[in-house]
Amino acid sequence: MGTEGASAPGGLLRVPTHLDGLGRDGPDPFARMSSTHFARWVILDRLGADIPGRRRRARPLRMQYLLFTSTAHSPIDEQIEELRLRLGPEADAVWGHCVGYPGHHRRVAFHHYLRHNSLPVPQQFDAYDATVPEVRAALKLRERHIAFADAVQKMDDAQLQLAFLRRFPR
Repeated sequence: MGTEGASAPGGLLRVPTHLDGLGRDGPDPFARMSSTHFARWVILDRLGADIPGRRRRARPLRMQYLLFTSTAHSPIDEQIEELRLRLGPEADAVWGHCVGYPGHHRRVAFHHYLRHNSLPVPQQFDAYDATVPEVRAALKLRERHIAFADAVQKMDDAQLQLAFLRRFPR
């Protein structure tokens, strides 16, 4: 999903500090979402890039834009609803600086706002076909296996088999 919102005059000036603080004093707010694999907010204030040796310089935009990108394991309308419900205040704190943002309490308007400001995504690549809960469960299992491997370094084969079956019953 790619959405953009134009900033209210001077509106995005405080957003970088807020974005930098997300997840610092607690869990990342996107961790509350069960279908989002990756999400990112980026503030755009110029087109092009200042690349050494390139003749054309980046052009400043008339206003800043907030670009939100995400990869989710759900249809777009379900992802928007999950953003609304699970991010709520964080969504308001970030998108609230954009022109016309209605707030997360207004369900229909929130959906309309994100849909209206969405950019088409012509190509999408999935790294794997697993849901976020499946990925989280696999990572937890990996941690359990690592801890087990550390704990059984000096066991013989019979002890290792018995310990494994106790720790990871079928």
